Amino acid sequence: MRVFFIYAGRRGSNLECAIALWRIALGMGHDAHLVLSGDNERREKVERLYPAAKFCNFLSPFGIGKLKKEIGGGVAFFTMVSPKMMPLFLSLRTKKVFYFHATYDNSYEKNTLSEKYFGMLHRIAINGADCVVATQHPLAWQIRAQTGVEAGVLPHPPYSRIDARFFGEDEKVDVPFEKYFLNFGEIGRASKGTQVLLKAAQDGKLNVVLAGRHGEVRAGENVFHLNRWVHDGELNYLVKNCQAVVLPYLLSSQFSGCLALAYHFRKPVIAPLSAAFEKDVLDGKSGLFFSQGDWEDLERKMLLVANGKIKFLPQNVQKKEKEMEKSTEKALGEILERVGGQ
Repeated sequence: MRVFFIYAGRRGSNLECAIALWRIALGMGHDAHLVLSGDNERREKVERLYPAAKFCNFLSPFGIGKLKKEIGGGVAFFTMVSPKMMPLFLSLRTKKVFYFHATYDNSYEKNTLSEKYFGMLHRIAINGADCVVATQHPLAWQIRAQTGVEAGVLPHPPYSRIDARFFGEDEKVDVPFEKYFLNFGEIGRASKGTQVLLKAAQDGKLNVVLAGRHGEVRAGENVFHLNRWVHDGELNYLVKNCQAVVLPYLLSSQFSGCLALAYHFRKPVIAPLSAAFEKDVLDGKSGLFFSQGDWEDLERKMLLVANGKIKFLPQNVQKKEKEMEKSTEKALGEILERVGGQ
């Protein structure tokens, strides 16, 4: 099958997601292509490692027209919503798949104009796609409840199919601790649970590094905050040198590419026991579960790691990553077969 994995964003880990899906599809024997935005911040690295990748100016009628002609009767697989993708998405008359990474549970966020705008974009993409898939079952049910559209499930891909050199940059960060726990990404959103992690570390027994923008973090003797966008080399360094990546998310339907990056570097994760992680974390082997939102339970689990009461073998993390890869490959194959038969 001829399929185009399209990501129109400028930055963010959905680039890794798009590359991973593309590589998995190629490995399955599909005529797969990767299409990215011409202004993607990591374009140079992608072009160096993957010369076959295509770049498009999604705001140019000429660029969109050229891409539409190339897609022809193939399948257009949109890996995440983006305002720039909409002219192409709405004008395509071929089969379209939309991959939903967000959530309709906005109980932790203020209903801002931005939230409403992206909610509108999601609705357009969901209603306009021939096939809609979400990263997990709760999200698929949210889509059905909110839009009436039946959605399938495609687990978030691990990064095992991505060239290891993509993660080869290593830029030292002057962290004031030898041992620490790491939380990174879009940590400024209340649903990400950053305050749960800070509460768990409030007694000063646990060293925590936060990487990402957040205006309400009070750094202290045991809390180090990089309050900015963190570049690839810095993030790789932080992940490789942490004791574990902590994902204190408050929404059960919220997966994270942070887990995929942690697993790539064979680092364990401490995550809430929820639909987002229950299949991707082997408790005591590739990470630990804690009761969602329970900062005291999170503290207990972090102390087990910090005090050496539990150790994680890299091969166990790798084994779980391999299971994730097989799960994603199976689901992707079924989705493409279904779309191709429509």
